[in-house]
Amino acid sequence: MEDILSQEEVDALLKGISEGEVETEKVEEVSGVKPYDFTGQEKIVRGRMPSLDIANERLARNFRLSLSAVIRHMVDVTNVNVSITKFYDFMRGVPFPSSINIFKMEPLRGFGILVFDAQMIFSLIEFFFGGTGKSYYKPEGREFTPIEQKIIHKVVLMFFDNMEEAWRPIYPVKPTYVRSEMNPQFVAIVTPVDVVIKVEFVLEIEGKQCRAMLCIPYGTVEPIKEKLYSAFSADRDELDIKWLERLRESLKDVPVTITGRLGSIRVTVNDVLGLKTSDVITLNRRTEESIDILVEGSPKFSGKFGIYKGSYALKITRIIARG
Repeated sequence: MEDILSQEEVDALLKGISEGEVETEKVEEVSGVKPYDFTGQEKIVRGRMPSLDIANERLARNFRLSLSAVIRHMVDVTNVNVSITKFYDFMRGVPFPSSINIFKMEPLRGFGILVFDAQMIFSLIEFFFGGTGKSYYKPEGREFTPIEQKIIHKVVLMFFDNMEEAWRPIYPVKPTYVRSEMNPQFVAIVTPVDVVIKVEFVLEIEGKQCRAMLCIPYGTVEPIKEKLYSAFSADRDELDIKWLERLRESLKDVPVTITGRLGSIRVTVNDVLGLKTSDVITLNRRTEESIDILVEGSPKFSGKFGIYKGSYALKITRIIARG
């Protein structure tokens, strides 16, 4: 009971607080508002992009097949890393010299970058001209020759064709070549602090390893980000196409009944009961007129009735309906 303050002590404490003689702790105000730096260009990127991963695996497979067929040597292409980084950090990781190819991803806005390191370029050029790929190259101190640039351009266009095919199930894009550079300092497709998607491929040719990197600004693919984050959309369209093709081929073997309807007439039950041998029923169509050809009871064609090689036959003269 001795810890309980008396009324005089309580009054003295309240008086001290009001007059500032007794120090009190400051209460921090709790607020749900957070400061935002508009100059930072920060973007919140959540988790992985399963559809993009599938597209990159498909791109690596297609590029491996295309490149192996062109240089007539086995090439192994592996998608080793997909990461979100700043454009400044991406460019710092680009070796000099490199083949830096700028492209557009129509109909999406903005530009992307495809980078081939010098080791890959010189290895491919030697294979293109029948070499063994075992020579040593010192790329520093010189630019690519016109012949080397032509070979690079051919490989870049091949990569873009494979990329277009790999992205088609997600979103139909058409990578379009714009220009090439060797020095990373001359490339600025976005501001240094903008967020980009970095896709790294490792190529192994006759025991030599080299790199290819793809840089896509996040702002470019932001309009279709839900498609990229979807876990199943990347393969669904491709599977549906294959399933439809199999269904279409199977339907071709389904037997159907085709009937040639010569004509028709409406009669009463009493007239039918009164029919006897040698009676003639006059139909609503003349012999020179076209007749309806039915497939499973549905009229699909018009034609003529006749005889072909000693057998009764129908000759199609017009298509009424398709499907």
